[in-house]
Amino acid sequence: MPKKAQFVKPLSFVFIVVFTVVYYTWIWIWKDNDVVRTAGGNTLSVIGTMVACTWLYIAWRTSERRHRPFWILLWLGCISYSIAELIWLCYETVFDIELPFPGYPDLFYVLQVLFYMLAFFYKLKRDKGGLPMIRLVLDIAIVMTVLSTLSWHFLMRSMLALTGITHIAPDTMLSTGYALGDLVLLGGAASLYLSNVRTLSNRVVLYLCLGLLVQVIGDTMFLYMVTLHNYSSGSLADPLFITGLLFVGFAGIAHAAEIENPFAKKNNSSSRSDIPKLNIPQLILPYIGIAALFIFMIINVDGRYMMMVGTGLAIVLVMIRQVMIILENHRLARKLYDKKIELESSENRYRSIVDFHPDAIVSIGLDGRIESANPQALRMHGVTEEKLVGKHTINYFHDAHMDSIMERIELVLQGEPQIYETALRNCQGEIFQVRMTNVPIIVQGKVVGMYGIAKDITDNKRHEEQIHYLAYHDALTGLMNRAAFEHALSDTVQIARSNQELFSILFIDLDRFKNINDTLGHDVGDQLLRSVAQRLQRCVRDNDMVARLGGDEFTLLIRHMKDTREASVVAQRILDAMHQPHYIQGYEIIATPSIGIALYVGEEESPISLMKKADIAMYQVKKNGKGHYRFYNDKDQLYSKKLMLEKELSQALYRNELMLHYQPQIDALHGRVIGVEALIRWEHATLGMIMPGEFIPIAEETGLMLSIGEWVLREACQQAKQWQDEGHMIKIGINLSAQQFEQESFVSTVARILKQTGVDPVYIDLEITESIAMTHISNVIDKLKALKELGVSISIDDFGTGYSSLAYLENFPVDKLKIAREFTSRIGSSQANHMIISSIINLARSLNMNVIAEGVENHEQASMLQQIRCHEMQGYLFSKPISAEDLGKLLIKPSFAVDFKGAAVVEDSDSA
Repeated sequence: MPKKAQFVKPLSFVFIVVFTVVYYTWIWIWKDNDVVRTAGGNTLSVIGTMVACTWLYIAWRTSERRHRPFWILLWLGCISYSIAELIWLCYETVFDIELPFPGYPDLFYVLQVLFYMLAFFYKLKRDKGGLPMIRLVLDIAIVMTVLSTLSWHFLMRSMLALTGITHIAPDTMLSTGYALGDLVLLGGAASLYLSNVRTLSNRVVLYLCLGLLVQVIGDTMFLYMVTLHNYSSGSLADPLFITGLLFVGFAGIAHAAEIENPFAKKNNSSSRSDIPKLNIPQLILPYIGIAALFIFMIINVDGRYMMMVGTGLAIVLVMIRQVMIILENHRLARKLYDKKIELESSENRYRSIVDFHPDAIVSIGLDGRIESANPQALRMHGVTEEKLVGKHTINYFHDAHMDSIMERIELVLQGEPQIYETALRNCQGEIFQVRMTNVPIIVQGKVVGMYGIAKDITDNKRHEEQIHYLAYHDALTGLMNRAAFEHALSDTVQIARSNQELFSILFIDLDRFKNINDTLGHDVGDQLLRSVAQRLQRCVRDNDMVARLGGDEFTLLIRHMKDTREASVVAQRILDAMHQPHYIQGYEIIATPSIGIALYVGEEESPISLMKKADIAMYQVKKNGKGHYRFYNDKDQLYSKKLMLEKELSQALYRNELMLHYQPQIDALHGRVIGVEALIRWEHATLGMIMPGEFIPIAEETGLMLSIGEWVLREACQQAKQWQDEGHMIKIGINLSAQQFEQESFVSTVARILKQTGVDPVYIDLEITESIAMTHISNVIDKLKALKELGVSISIDDFGTGYSSLAYLENFPVDKLKIAREFTSRIGSSQANHMIISSIINLARSLNMNVIAEGVENHEQASMLQQIRCHEMQGYLFSKPISAEDLGKLLIKPSFAVDFKGAAVVEDSDSA
């Protein structure tokens, strides 16, 4: 709609001009034919009023909420006028009946005036309100009194005398009322134009005044014709009514166009300032009117009585107006006092913010000189305010940053705040690193200066430099660390690709360093690493890089090589240097290195692949005698998977790649899931799912089994606690490694995890192997009893495959025996195997232990185990190990059971 109004505006003005010309042309052409002239005039009047209604409707739809009541009241006035014109059209043109005057249309003409009055009253009250509104109404009343008095004396009295009428007829009174009502409306519109507080543009108010002025002229002509009894439809006054109405509607179109283009509205509206301009015309207009009445009373003796009545009434209104002015002045004085108090309070608040602000704040004039400074700024510069104020800020900026700072100051003076870091020199010559904030000081829309807010970040910068150094350097040796090496390697690869250069990387691992740490202590090991770092730096050129990846691992980056022999030369130089003993704390230590070398030979090489190749080559050296170097060979790929698992297993925990799957354990008597065994899995990013048989031996070799075992214990306890909270009371079996069980602090570790997770220990079953149970039996029994006191249960896993003594078995505080899958898999193959399983079950029953058979994979095995009264079963016949999420879905079923015929975990339809 706004775009449409913007497009319609110029055409609308053309329409008003063309419409007025056409209307008068029609009257002139058909001046001798009353029927045609009247019919055309009435039709044009209806068309004109409808167009004006449409324009005002557009203004109402596109206006802001606060303007809508004004435009809707004008629209209702225009609608009333349209109804009146339609009645004229029906009477004179359709029914060919002479319409009496006053008649039905006059009711709607009067409504038009009332709606217009309400519109102006609403606008004036909203824009002014209170005493200013009353004073404005009194101004209009005074002016209308003067105009009415003059109209009576010079117009009505003369017309009555001319026509010889001794009293005023109803039609004359109504016509006079129209004219006076239009004058009131014109006064209201003029007051909008003269008002200091205005929400409509000059153009919009000017169009409203023009429309009402045209209507006043038309009503005055109409009054004159009615008084002389020579008015007829289609007279020269009729087009003026519609033209005035169209200008009022055109004001709505202009307002809608300004909403579409606010910049044009801003340019067309009067400029505002904090102090309103003195409105001389509005101020003296009432007094001019009274003065005019006095002058006319002195000049014209005849008819002085009505002049005196009008003058007296105007004087009374002026006196009331003066009282309103006194009240308004008192209100303004009180408001001024309140503003003064508010200003003082605001200034004190501002001063408190500035004075107690932890950052240095100065105000700077347009000439660049300091006008004021807060206490923190004075402390930073070490001077008093008298010595700082008036100095040019350019004296305190570091010369190296001057050009950039001047550019930013130019932007600030254009009204754009700036935040940047720079260096300041105080009055004593000390350098401060600061975060500077410059904001413009804007007064009445103009930039008159700026504030400089300097936050001292000298210590922060120093800490950042330290953090940056530590981020890319090894804290122990001062060498570059892994992050710096990988970044440098990536850059070197890019340069080599572009320049077709050759380079190599060397991976170095110290032989038997762990033995040195364990026997001589970590302090000796640390000094040895520093000594090794120094020797490595002496073995390379300045443009090469030496880095420590961690532990006893070092890497070298040999750049700009002419041929591969340069890498061999560097490697041999390192071997020679490292074969010389290190003298540390009285010890003579020789730490030989194992060196793996990878060459960059083409664009297909990436930083990651080069590091892997050098690592693989280094491990090949380790496996083949240590203490020498080796170039990577494609045959080394055979060892890459195990090497990769060994290297990445330590990171698997931190990357959340380890997980637990759970295999259900079934109650053979009732066919229900009563427990699960927690089984670890490794979800590798590139190799996918890795079974424990591949990485558990590596964990035991590398010493990672303790941390992995503790993680499994904690994860299983947390899952058991979650299931308990959900109402699923099932026991979780957790396998223990020999290294884990042999730790002296193992019992306290279990107690701590149970307490931290809040799990009920009744639902935790710790599984140990026979080999663990038969190692240092007395110590094992004591530890098992301590675990039992925590409330957990104990199971012996893979029973029958080890070397357990039946004599000691009765002394173990064990709750369950787990028949190894080796026995379960041979069920039905021999009578001896059947007897062994039966004996284990009978033995467990005599010792008051439960028995669970592992590895149950077919119906024959399950059926035989039921016959010999095996208490629990576990195996792929019932379910493979599944994730906690999948097992949770199974547990939330209303009921579940094992159908040994169907051999799967299913819902129990009969349990309902």
